[in-house]
Amino acid sequence: MAVRRDQNRRNLYRVLYVQPDAPAAIIRASYRTLMQKLRAHPDLGGDAWNAAVINQAFEVLSDPRKRRAYDEALFGRRNMRSLGRQCVGQRYSASSDDDGWQPFVPREVR
Repeated sequence: MAVRRDQNRRNLYRVLYVQPDAPAAIIRASYRTLMQKLRAHPDLGGDAWNAAVINQAFEVLSDPRKRRAYDEALFGRRNMRSLGRQCVGQRYSASSDDDGWQPFVPREVR
């Protein structure tokens, strides 16, 4: 999956509330929690748009080939083993640099 510059720049890891170095079991558990317990699924009263975004994130991050391509497009060809430690350091840094990423905030159902 090649990410073009004009495509939506949504961070799929933030959609599922997981770290970039999260194992597949954590990604699956986060997906199930969002869809079932937090009732994001349309059959449980959730919004179809929110469910589509969550499903897209899970589809990409649960497939190893798609996830590798997404990671390379998102982070470049950095060493993915040290990525988790880098993210923790960046998350709590005092710099206020805005890289254009916004966390996923579900729309409210009217």
